[in-house]
Amino acid sequence: MQYKNVSDLSRDLLHSSPRIPRDVDLVVGIPRSGMLAASLLATQRNLPLIDIDGFLGGAAPWFGDTKIMPPHLRFGTSWEARRPLVLDDSILSGGSMAKVTERLVASGLRPWCLTAAVYYDPASRYDLDLGLIPLDPPRVFEWNLMHKDLLNQACVDIDGVLCRDPTPEENDDGPRYRTFLERVPAWHVPSQTIGYLVTSRLERYRGITERWLRENGIRFNHLYMMDGHSAEERGHEEHLAHMKGRIYKRLDARLFIESSHQQAVKICRISGKATLSYEKGEILCPDGVRGMLANGHTGARQGYWTRHIPEPVKYLYRKCFLPLSMARHGP
Repeated sequence: MQYKNVSDLSRDLLHSSPRIPRDVDLVVGIPRSGMLAASLLATQRNLPLIDIDGFLGGAAPWFGDTKIMPPHLRFGTSWEARRPLVLDDSILSGGSMAKVTERLVASGLRPWCLTAAVYYDPASRYDLDLGLIPLDPPRVFEWNLMHKDLLNQACVDIDGVLCRDPTPEENDDGPRYRTFLERVPAWHVPSQTIGYLVTSRLERYRGITERWLRENGIRFNHLYMMDGHSAEERGHEEHLAHMKGRIYKRLDARLFIESSHQQAVKICRISGKATLSYEKGEILCPDGVRGMLANGHTGARQGYWTRHIPEPVKYLYRKCFLPLSMARHGP
């Protein structure tokens, strides 16, 4: 499993920017995820930006009033660009890019355009002029994580992932806490069914929690809550991590998405399985966590990975997900 967050995307675009020809004078994004990559690149290179539909229609590109844009890049119509870069965030099968290419050909604009993707599968074949970063599947991105079928086989925390955490004033285990549970806005409404919700909320709040999930359109198969009678029990970090880690260990889930980085480290250690720290935006692997604990780097994002594992994404796939896949499907 390969994971990229928005910071990775920005950094990868910056580092691979020299591969993009200097004569590119317009960035064309492919909605929806491609617009994120296109906007980052256009900002980094100080280039005008437009979406694919606007480009095909000849609309004026966007360049912002606060940026100093050279006069030769202030196009009245996107067709004035001499070397447009049509960019998507990733390409796997190539179906989306093939459709875009067909539209470019039909409009007569294809000869002037450079088609590109930030992340590409080096084993696939597709009509693409430029791939910036090779990334073998399976992979998942922060910006579309809540819409991948991986959620069907994942454990997901509620507070701090699907909604914000309660404030200290709201966390009184009384009327204010019940109001929080009833009215807190959802951060994410996944388009996929979540396999397992695992939360530190007390069991006695099951009814109000399930009602909030239904009202927000969040689908799930199982809901695990904490046995206990007080806010003090629910607030004990070590107790929470052990509860979540034990549940995760006995399930067939492939990933635990945990809001707290400190808890994610402990859940990963207890379960012996890969855990995503939503706070830090990184996947933790059991061997990596043991090394971090031994060296006193439980809270450091870069310490263990950058010193001991040059390619943590490939390491994670080889050590964590490949054995799970082989156990499930055979070699």
